[in-house]
Amino acid sequence: MIEVAGIWELGWSAPINEIDLWGMAMRSFTVERISMTPISGVECKFLDEYENFDDILDAKSHLTPVFVDENGEVELKDFEHPKNALYVFGKANYTPYTTTGRGRLSVRIDCAQPGMLWPHQAMAIVLYDRDSK
Repeated sequence: MIEVAGIWELGWSAPINEIDLWGMAMRSFTVERISMTPISGVECKFLDEYENFDDILDAKSHLTPVFVDENGEVELKDFEHPKNALYVFGKANYTPYTTTGRGRLSVRIDCAQPGMLWPHQAMAIVLYDRDSK
């Protein structure tokens, strides 16, 4: 089972528009559900909204969280994806937790300018890597 969690980019886009960006990528890679924070009131058949990331992690405790972070401990090309994963994305230039040194799985996408990927773009890259392995 694969699920994804993220933070709405409130400010540059409204969640009603942003969900389309996440939705297009998730449908391409067999993602079951997407969980977002904070609660915006957007209604979508594959979306769950929570007050904060702790609530998401509590609700999805049956999945192994994988934090996608520009400071992640393992480069994506070397990462072994867990079978049942919750891929956790921050928002542009923001990570919800410091992922290094906490015993959590964290992965980074090495690119020319770190921090320049939108989370839905990073999601597509990570899920492509998962499928290709």
